[in-house]
Amino acid sequence: MDFMKKFFLMVMLTGISCLLSAQKKENDIWSGTYRVNEIKKGITTTTDTLVVTRIKDADPKEIPAKEKSDLARWSMTSKRDGGQDKITIKRFLFDVEDDRDAYKEFGWTKLHKDGKMNCMDGGHFFICQTQPNTVVTFGKNESYVTKTGIFGIWLHYGVVELQKK
Repeated sequence: MDFMKKFFLMVMLTGISCLLSAQKKENDIWSGTYRVNEIKKGITTTTDTLVVTRIKDADPKEIPAKEKSDLARWSMTSKRDGGQDKITIKRFLFDVEDDRDAYKEFGWTKLHKDGKMNCMDGGHFFICQTQPNTVVTFGKNESYVTKTGIFGIWLHYGVVELQKK
């Protein structure tokens, strides 16, 4: 009888442990390999391949206070440069309680709140995911139709279409 009690207790503890660890995991929509497609004069050209990988969370002691609401981080490498430069990227800050809304600048707050837009910040670029064939507006006069639902904007280069492999 003691063996059965111990066995039952061990099975219960294992089950609870699995449930708790599953609850900590979040859906990683970012990790993967992406083709970078530049579109100029209606012609699409693949110019690079990016690899995005989930890395260790940021250390709250080493980042500005405004970034502590989201410590998740990813690395991104470019195959064009042989993967030599790793850039750390993070999700757009969105913390209503602390009035931090990186989507607001582009008019995308409602899209994000409705679960229809998620973006990553890499400093001189950002990458966003939405639904395929979405018209994305920038300011009052500019718009872009993303065929794949994943697009990026690079400083000095403009909009690129990304395609997750």
